[in-house]
Amino acid sequence: MGKKVLVALSLLVALGAGMCLPQGEASAANIKGKHGSEGLGCADCHKTDKPTAAAAVEACLECHGGYDKMAERTKGMHNNPHDSHLGRMACLKCHRVHAPSEYLCLECHSDFEFKDK
Repeated sequence: MGKKVLVALSLLVALGAGMCLPQGEASAANIKGKHGSEGLGCADCHKTDKPTAAAAVEACLECHGGYDKMAERTKGMHNNPHDSHLGRMACLKCHRVHAPSEYLCLECHSDFEFKDK
């Protein structure tokens, strides 16, 4: 019985320590990948610390540049996904921040190869 109480108290202390972090630090600690390693928190893209929806395209373009800049950055690719015959699309059609990306081009073009940075 004593061991269960000790484990429960340890968990409560750990949870309480996480709640004592400033909100921005707690958010940044939960973000994985490049965005997390850059120290970004939820509010940097979602404009709130407790998002209820995906970030707007404007949030992506604010840091990554406009559509033309992205097309220029990826022009060396065999098939430039940012200069598509489909036109300008929302970033989240392909890119995922909290999950692996799913490239729209691959729905029709099985011979394209894309690699996440």
